[in-house]
Amino acid sequence: MHRRVTSGGVLSWAILGFSVCAYGGTITGKVTASGVKDARDAVVYIDRMEGVEFPAPATPAELRQVNKEFIPHVLPILKGGSVSFSNSDGILHNVHLYQGRRSLFNLATPTGAKPITKRFQVPGEVAVLCDIHPEMSAYILVLETPYAAVTAEDGHYTIADVPPGTYTLNIWHEKLKPVATAVTVEGKDTVEVNLKMR
Repeated sequence: MHRRVTSGGVLSWAILGFSVCAYGGTITGKVTASGVKDARDAVVYIDRMEGVEFPAPATPAELRQVNKEFIPHVLPILKGGSVSFSNSDGILHNVHLYQGRRSLFNLATPTGAKPITKRFQVPGEVAVLCDIHPEMSAYILVLETPYAAVTAEDGHYTIADVPPGTYTLNIWHEKLKPVATAVTVEGKDTVEVNLKMR
């Protein structure tokens, strides 16, 4: 493990509804993935911090239906947070969510209708489908900390303002096996962690 600052077009943990505090360190690196087109849309995250509960953000995250796609395709949120589902197309869609085999809800999203907002209290993977257009899919990953990032097309990620400590860094991808590794953050240092998924 060595230390280097790396930048890239990634989705940072700030989207989970927390402002940047600039008191912690940074975890950054690159994910390489075998068996898929590229390394985009993997979620790199700290699963939990012993004895720490994070308040849910007041503002919902957004998952939009645009040109017969869910945007974004992968959305990490904090446990207890909510997601607003909206239809920007000129055709009827619906949102049908599953956590494991359990159907969470199945609601129509007509053109011009108000967004549907739902709260998520159970950590884990949530599959998002449109029964009308089976080619449409997305994933919500409900996490127990706000320290997460979604990889860019080239696999780069950055998680900012992580408090000092030793944690388990996890990677999730819809088609690949999960990976976990230990990482130690010291002060405001930047730690590089490069990982492989298969």
